[in-house]
Amino acid sequence: MLLGIAMDYLGVNPVKALFWTAIINGLLAPFLLVGILIAASDRKLMRNQPSSWLSRIVVGITILAMFGAAIAMFVL
Repeated sequence: MLLGIAMDYLGVNPVKALFWTAIINGLLAPFLLVGILIAASDRKLMRNQPSSWLSRIVVGITILAMFGAAIAMFVL
């Protein structure tokens, strides 16, 4: 709440702040997915119930697509 009040007094445009927050979230999300994929694939951590190979493939494709989109955002 204090951060929101400070942004108001500093004259930060809330729409631009939301836009840049979404970009930052989009750039960080693939790294979070990599961590989730590693944790979900670990048999010991998941108590002998790791994620299936199909879900790992789908998450891997999603990670590649998100990394590709992030790179394309800066290159194109």
